Amino acid sequence: MKKKKSPVGVVLVLALLVAVAGAVTFVVTRFTETKEVMDGSRYFNLSEENDIGLVVDQTVSDVPAKVIDGKIYLPYETTADEINGSFFVSGDKTTLIVTTPTDKHMLSVSETSADARSIDGGVYIALDLVREYTDMDCEEYTEPQRLVISTAREYNQIRATKDKAAIRYQAGIKSPVLRMTIDGESLRLVDEEDTEVDGWAHVITSDGYRGYISEEAVDGKSEPVTITRDDRGLVYTHKLLDKKINMAFHQTTSHAANNVLAESLTDVTGINVIAPTWFFLDSEDGDMTEISNKSYVETAHGAGLLVWGVLNDFDGQVNSSESTLAALSSEAAREKMIRTSVDAILDVNADGICLDIEKISDECAPYFLEFVREMSAECRKNDLFLSVCDYVPRYTKSLNRKEQARVCDYVICMCYDEHINGSEEAGSVASLPFVESGIRDTLLEVPAEQTVIAIPFFTRLWKTVSPGIPTASAMGMLEAEKWIRSNNLSTEWDDVCAQEYVEMNSGNTRYQMWLENNASLEEKLKLIRAADCAGVAEWKLGLEKADVWDLIAEYIVD
Repeated sequence: MKKKKSPVGVVLVLALLVAVAGAVTFVVTRFTETKEVMDGSRYFNLSEENDIGLVVDQTVSDVPAKVIDGKIYLPYETTADEINGSFFVSGDKTTLIVTTPTDKHMLSVSETSADARSIDGGVYIALDLVREYTDMDCEEYTEPQRLVISTAREYNQIRATKDKAAIRYQAGIKSPVLRMTIDGESLRLVDEEDTEVDGWAHVITSDGYRGYISEEAVDGKSEPVTITRDDRGLVYTHKLLDKKINMAFHQTTSHAANNVLAESLTDVTGINVIAPTWFFLDSEDGDMTEISNKSYVETAHGAGLLVWGVLNDFDGQVNSSESTLAALSSEAAREKMIRTSVDAILDVNADGICLDIEKISDECAPYFLEFVREMSAECRKNDLFLSVCDYVPRYTKSLNRKEQARVCDYVICMCYDEHINGSEEAGSVASLPFVESGIRDTLLEVPAEQTVIAIPFFTRLWKTVSPGIPTASAMGMLEAEKWIRSNNLSTEWDDVCAQEYVEMNSGNTRYQMWLENNASLEEKLKLIRAADCAGVAEWKLGLEKADVWDLIAEYIVD
């Protein structure tokens, strides 16, 4: 008799077969690459009939260009941020300003303008106009219609070694295909480190597709590429010294203060630039107090010093972020400030202008940058140095130091005021970690040869009456030492701040001070030298001890 098959056994066999089939399907599915091709219109963000995709260097723009009456127009924000920062639209969106290295051009914005059109609440700039004022290459492609713009003069490329290798939207064989390669074609490497994926190269094709290709499909040898273009006078040049800068700020808030320069320089050695505070913003219309002085310049030049007149927005009749915004957002006020300062500098035969505009809100930042651009054109045209002062990046994140460095000569990072009167807690004016991060963060945007680091010749004496908040008063080096001696106090070294620290308790009042002296300044100077910065600046002349100049000279050398 035949033995009957157990129903349980049949079920187990079927279950096993199902499991094996599932496993095979899983393996095949997991390790089989997708051949899905991403829709080009979706990739280039095309949603309307007159849209045209826009790729600038390594970025596919979220906002497409437009075709109007047969002409191509680029979105203003993309143009200014990614293509050419010299394009600027007024706050009321009625005027387009194009600032070149030596000139300024003003064009109207309207719904019918051929140069700059108002479209759906945004501003679009004619591609022909952008080409006229920009050092760039531009190619147009179809299916889908798109522009590929390149402003880079240097980049790295690799070559495809396989025909029809997939360039995918993301790293991984399951990501949609953007397009297939041609054997031997050049692929520009994307240089963003946070997008690197093992086994995949991040590239952008010459026709604008940015994605990933398997490293097995490329030669892996990075080739540097240099693009040569006729810049047509559109590239900003920089007026740089052939030596390290040692610049002393000289606070002069009256005509009388100009007359004591020789006396102020009695024990000063090693500096090659002096920066007197000569221009103060007095009104939202751009009126300024101006105290430049020809004999001052003659004295300075006689001592071998360049003179960079400082323009600030806090020593005059106005002193608020609202007033600074009002002045800088007005084309007429900016022009008045520029004309007043440049004409005065030329009249007294000084050498440059230093901008120390500190009341800059996030809203004001774009107008400040336009002010820097417009000032740079006048300075360059008249062979004047232009430098810009910024507090450390952690306090001034909205300032575009890369754009400042593009158009001006030097960017001065003011590595002090870590704690100020009004801070919630007592602390150092410029601890070493604070200075170190200021240098590091500035160099992410500004070339070292254009970066000057400003250090303090002052400290603050903190007074805290329990249980209140602390208040502070500024002291120069000699005054601080005198206070310590008069109270028979001893200092101790603070390893974290790299400064001498002293404190005193009197009743319910606590006094604290982090000193700036040769020991603390030397640690800062070591950082400046190690970073190979363009030099050092000091705030301010008259607060120092005489022997500090020899110390600075040891570190700020050519």
